[in-house]
Amino acid sequence: MESYTIKSFDGYPISVHEFTPKSPNYKTIVFAPAVAVPQKFYFNLAEYLAEKGCNVFTFDYRGIGTSISRSIQSLKEHGFFSWAMDFKSISKYAAEEYPDNEKYMIGHSYGGNSIGFSDAYQYYDKYITIASQFGFYKHFSLRMRILIYLNFKLFVPITTSLLGYYPSGWFGLGKPLTTKAAKDWAIFLLHPDSMLYFTKENMDTYYENIKAPMLLVSIDDDLFAPKKSVDILGDRVYQNANVTRKHLNPSDFNLKTIGHFDFFRIKNRDILWPIISDWFQLN
Repeated sequence: MESYTIKSFDGYPISVHEFTPKSPNYKTIVFAPAVAVPQKFYFNLAEYLAEKGCNVFTFDYRGIGTSISRSIQSLKEHGFFSWAMDFKSISKYAAEEYPDNEKYMIGHSYGGNSIGFSDAYQYYDKYITIASQFGFYKHFSLRMRILIYLNFKLFVPITTSLLGYYPSGWFGLGKPLTTKAAKDWAIFLLHPDSMLYFTKENMDTYYENIKAPMLLVSIDDDLFAPKKSVDILGDRVYQNANVTRKHLNPSDFNLKTIGHFDFFRIKNRDILWPIISDWFQLN
């Protein structure tokens, strides 16, 4: 594993880790993280994929994990679209490093939602999203609806106003977020059009251009990405892509729980990770 930085679209340094295989299979995989989740969370899976022969890249969005070169308050105008451009920057870099490789992408939660927030789609031949959803909160359970509404309607405006950033960790939601990222997240969850709201606001989005094969994975006990919300993601957002749906029930794998995060944990290496190997035909 090699650690370094690359420059994003505006020169901001983005932290990258590259996993190099001993026996290359000429396939590149780039991870796009969930909101407020640092890249190190994906290292075990990245190493597994490198063992399979892939050139693998992980990165942190600006203001997250090891991509913090300025105070989070100074990044207050940078949100989902800046992150999407960070993703485009690493996608372009990976494509140029291994121009003859097939190019694949793994998106976790927001990472899978963000593909159309830039034209990074041009760098990929195939996708898999894990727990990515059409985020409108009314598609969630009653308990989650209440928590989301209170948090993003009340606490996000208050904390960003007082602190100049959103202390996500106070609410069990990972690393602190910039004001813009928190407010974008609020729109994503509270507006009936979720991510498509940004398209209707005349912002540059590219969802209709995405046509490559895409596996959308939902998990039965995932409170943050209920099956219905993932179905809508495929039907409304990635409607031009060649979408395949896969719904995982923990009991089918003799697991008590998977939730929003356990797919990526090393304990599920031999249980769940073959889903990725099979989709990208790594075996």
